[in-house]
Amino acid sequence: MRGFENMIFIRKVSTVLGAVALLAGGAAHAQSVTPVGGATPHAPSLTPEQVVTMQHDMDTALHYKLAPDVLPRLSATLRAIQAAKIQPPGHAGMSLDQQIALVGQVPGLEAILKAHGLDARSFVMSLTCVGLTGSLLNVPPGQGGAQMPVPDAANVAILKNNPQALQELVGVLRQSTDSSSTQVH
Repeated sequence: MRGFENMIFIRKVSTVLGAVALLAGGAAHAQSVTPVGGATPHAPSLTPEQVVTMQHDMDTALHYKLAPDVLPRLSATLRAIQAAKIQPPGHAGMSLDQQIALVGQVPGLEAILKAHGLDARSFVMSLTCVGLTGSLLNVPPGQGGAQMPVPDAANVAILKNNPQALQELVGVLRQSTDSSSTQVH
């Protein structure tokens, strides 16, 4: 039963990571934007190798040390990315290392990240850490199962002690997600 609960959680997290990949992915090959009619996000089917990679990536992201001011910097960074009209393509199923490499290839993105005190790695890791930690904070007590990952306590404190900044980031992410109901080719 624990394996089944773990797979359900991994599928939920894969959706979160997929959303992060959409937002942090990068537009290295972006040329034109084409709407995706009524597509709703769903967890992709994962190979056993992807499950192992995802478990490793979850653990890595959940224990990434967030900077105390990360929430407003991520919000400002995402707004600047939107203002620059950098539209990332969807790349679900990518590892954190693959996402970081892709972000590093996006024309114009390095300067935006640098202006906000980030690089490709810190941007992807921070977004992923905030997303996963926030998701885990929303799991009702007793419903996560024994295999539920435990986020870094300092990161939990950053999110809990900065509810306005977290809500602002969620709002910016929702704007990004709403505007990414289009897919870049």
